[in-house]
Amino acid sequence: PGRLPIASDSPRVIFDVAHNPHAAEYLTGRLKMLPKRGRVLAVIGMLHDKDIAGTLAWLKSVVDDWYCAPLEGPRGATAEQLLEHLGKGNVYDSVAQAWQAAIDAAQPEDTVLVCGSFHTVAHVMEVIDAGRIGGE
Repeated sequence: PGRLPIASDSPRVIFDVAHNPHAAEYLTGRLKMLPKRGRVLAVIGMLHDKDIAGTLAWLKSVVDDWYCAPLEGPRGATAEQLLEHLGKGNVYDSVAQAWQAAIDAAQPEDTVLVCGSFHTVAHVMEVIDAGRIGGE
């Protein structure tokens, strides 16, 4: 789990941990192979001790809108730290809020990508499973 599974198709929802440049390069290539449709909205949270700049450099080429969230704990990067590397994007207080905002903004033809850390992917999956936010 957490390596490009497509969880929904309208909008398309993709989970991929992609927490380092190598994984982000792979994800970028896989996303470019998918049929192009709509925008790509990324919900991202990362650990500050990962190569944030290198990881985001790859993802910038395929993401249209960023939904940055902090990760809890001493290793968690803040949403503002992520935004510094992106130059543009939206900042939220939690992964759940970023997920909700991305789902609310997504059109049926769009893709919502959840990435950046096992913690980010796991948190959104928990939220969906609980039916609290953005779940069906």
